[in-house]
Parts: sequence; structure tokens; C-alpha cells
Amino acid sequence: MAEYSSDEERFSAVVNFFKDYKVIILSSIGLIFISLVSITGYQSYKENRSSEAAIIYDSWLAELESNNENSSETFKKLQVKFSGTGYAQLARMINGSNLARQGNFEDAIENFEQLSDDTSGYFGNEVLNSIAKINIARIELSNKNYTKVLKVLDSFASNSEHSMVYEIKGDALIGLKKAELAKEQYQLAIDNARDESQKSILNIKINSIQL
Repeated sequence: MAEYSSDEERFSAVVNFFKDYKVIILSSIGLIFISLVSITGYQSYKENRSSEAAIIYDSWLAELESNNENSSETFKKLQVKFSGTGYAQLARMINGSNLARQGNFEDAIENFEQLSDDTSGYFGNEVLNSIAKINIARIELSNKNYTKVLKVLDSFASNSEHSMVYEIKGDALIGLKKAELAKEQYQLAIDNARDESQKSILNIKINSIQL
């Protein structure tokens, strides 16, 4: 490390350092400033976008409750203008559930598949993504598309599955006449279940299996 005998030498060294590295220093400061402005601007944009989406989402819910015929148009507006927001994703989940209850399974699956795509990835929503996949699997199970059920649920981490996932897999395997594998899934469901009534139902399913 250089040693300086006076304040003038220290000041002169600082000045010379700035002269030698002026471009780098100014460029770095400029990049930091631009980054801060960009981050602040993006956060503000996200907050404004979320606020606008919340207004449309609330309007859509109100129209659903009152059976307003404009609800479908409001839903489309929310999905087109505010795709990717939590409100658009939540609305799609509710819409898919409503369609499934009405027996419109084709459109329900379309909604849940879109929700699964929108909520996947590193910056996705794991909870909504799981709900979407489970609902797709349940509809495919009711349609007796057992192979599709297993394919949809295959993406779940094997060490962190909810008991319902194991149970649905077991039901699909029963449909495919794979009794031994189904029994294994039901047992995993029991091991992960917290509700005693659910455990009882699962035990009934296991006892009814004809190996």
C-alpha cells in the first residue's frame, strides 16, 4: 500500500486515480442510476397494473354473483389486458371450477391448462399451479382418461405430494387394472393424510382391491 507524507499528496493521488479511471467510474455510476430508475419504474408499473386488474376482478365477481350476462366479456378483458397478474390467474381458476361444476369439462380443462402454463416456472405460482393440475387430473379421471391423469400428475415432486395426488394416482391405476401399483399409491396417500375420515376412505379402497 502506498504511503503519503502529506494531505496534498493524498489529494493528488485521488485526483490522479479519478483521471485514470474516470470513464469506468462514470459508466458504473450511470449504470447503477439507470438500474435503480428501471427497477423503480417497473415496480410502479406492476403496482398500477395490479390495481387496475383488481378493479376488473372485483367487477367480474360481482357480475358472477348477479348472473350478469356481461361477466364473460369482463373475464376476457381481465385475461387479455392483465394476463400474468394474480387476479387474472385467480379468475381463471374460479372460472374453470364453475365450468366443471356445470359439466362443461372441455372448457374447464382448457382453463386449467392455461392456468397451469401461466403459473409454471421459476417465477410462477406453485399453489395455483398445483390446483390447476389436480383439477385437470380429476376431470380426466371422471372421463376415464387414466393415462392422461398419470401424465398430468407426474410432474409433482415425489417427496412432497399432497395425499390427494397419491389418491388420484391410485384411482387412475385401478382404472388401468394395475392393482398392486394402485395399492402402493393409496398407502402413500394414507401416510401423508392428516384427516382420519380420508384415511378411512383410503383403507376401504385398499381393502376392495382384487389382487
